[in-house]
Amino acid sequence: MKDLLTLDEVAKIAKVSKRTLYRRVKHNGFPKPIKVPRTGDRGPKTINRWERGQVMGWLMKGNDPQWMKQPIRDIDETVKKVDAARQVQDFAPEDTAAADTAAADTDHEPRGFWNNHVLLALIGGVAAAAAYALVSG
Repeated sequence: MKDLLTLDEVAKIAKVSKRTLYRRVKHNGFPKPIKVPRTGDRGPKTINRWERGQVMGWLMKGNDPQWMKQPIRDIDETVKKVDAARQVQDFAPEDTAAADTAAADTDHEPRGFWNNHVLLALIGGVAAAAAYALVSG
């Protein structure tokens, strides 16, 4: 399965704006995004995703001198933050569609679906208990 990154994630890793990122795709040979279908009813039919290996390979080759001047520690921290944010993200149908399409996987259960719903159920239960305790006195 390919590890696909969103525009926001690529911009954060490359430490550039989204606009600069698209400018680099057009003029500097930055890896082009892959168009993957999304499942939503509204908006575009496809969304852009970048392969992590291609993005990191392009950056590590020294194609962006400013990025290469960073300490390795900072680069590693940024990548870890992006990975952590991906773990915590709420269930998004377009992300699962991209992953299912890219991998041609037969598993139709969205990533993190049960974990997110269990967490929301626990929070709702605690809130309901607190509300009941306040009302019943």
